[in-house]
Amino acid sequence: MQNVTEAIEEVNLIKKVIDRTQNDFSRIADFFVLIGVINTVTCLLSAVLFQIISRMEQVGYSLWMFFRSLNYLTIIGYVVLFLVYRYKLKRRNNDLSLSLINIWGILLIGGEAFRMFFSILNYEEQNVYFYQKTLTFLFPIIGCFVLGFIIQDRLIQWVSSAIAVLYMIFVGTGFEIRVARFHGNNVNVGLDMILTMITMSVGMILLGIYLKGKGER
Repeated sequence: MQNVTEAIEEVNLIKKVIDRTQNDFSRIADFFVLIGVINTVTCLLSAVLFQIISRMEQVGYSLWMFFRSLNYLTIIGYVVLFLVYRYKLKRRNNDLSLSLINIWGILLIGGEAFRMFFSILNYEEQNVYFYQKTLTFLFPIIGCFVLGFIIQDRLIQWVSSAIAVLYMIFVGTGFEIRVARFHGNNVNVGLDMILTMITMSVGMILLGIYLKGKGER
């Protein structure tokens, strides 16, 4: 009887471990950290290149095209991360995390695809810019809401709501900050764009750290 009891306890323990492995969303924590790292590196590289270009009397074609193509490096990073983590999670039969990765992959990659689509349309420049910056913010914030609801985390839900409200306030006010001067002209960036950059860089890193800590409890 003692051996039977011990065997039952071991089976229950193994079952709990399997269930936890299949539903442990902390396994995708590094995915969000790396998303934040990609955006942080892109922002810093853009800032450095912009300072270099602004000091040049004549900008070379290759340098200018590299500066303009930084957004493509971001989407390439998204695709690589999506494929790598999707492959790893499929091998581990982690259904919950795999579903979340699929959702975020569609939102991040799809958002960038739509942004590039609007950039080639013949709309007015101001309209295209509005659609681009709105989609860059909207798709990730939807992903945060979905994440919060799926794992039933109120903190993620409340923070996502606060960021969304703050974004709408910034868009409504239209306030801009001068970040540089380019050949005698001011370069202004709206507070909504600054909020988007912070959310996609620092915000994603903090989200990954939070999920990692939550999964290790």
